[in-house]
Amino acid sequence: MTPGRRIALFWGAGALAALAGAGAALWRLRPSAPAERAVAELFTQTLPDPDGQPQPLSQWQGKVLVVNFWATWCPPCVEEMPDLQKVRDAYAGRGVEVLGIGIDNPNKIRAFRDQHRIGFPLLVAGFGGQELARALGNHVAAMPYTAVIDRSGRVIYRKLGRVRAEELERWLDEAA
Repeated sequence: MTPGRRIALFWGAGALAALAGAGAALWRLRPSAPAERAVAELFTQTLPDPDGQPQPLSQWQGKVLVVNFWATWCPPCVEEMPDLQKVRDAYAGRGVEVLGIGIDNPNKIRAFRDQHRIGFPLLVAGFGGQELARALGNHVAAMPYTAVIDRSGRVIYRKLGRVRAEELERWLDEAA
């Protein structure tokens, strides 16, 4: 085999592997019936806020809900918080709520909320929040993870990794 053919074969194999990986990632993050059952289950949950007050998630049923799984020790999670606050401020009048589910302890979440002046609801799920995120489609248990749930309880968008305000605004303009 000539060196040119070997290089072409190498690059072709790499391109096929990249396409296969991208396809697998998209398939894993697609909305599914189990995710919709998970949304119904999500709305049966009650989680405490950082002050220890129980918050039934059913209070947000019927809204477009941006559910963000995060932790204070996760740099991309912390980086996206101002964007989440910006989106919450801009879309609250349109029946949209942003909900932060912290995979952390109440003291750290409360201190973070107060220091960064977060005005949207933050709830404390501890490591049990990873199971909620997994049920909503986060099969790799990484953070941050964001799911957008429409008014009828369907997961319509998902994002593993840092979400930006412009991205959420596009999703919400379609959903709200």
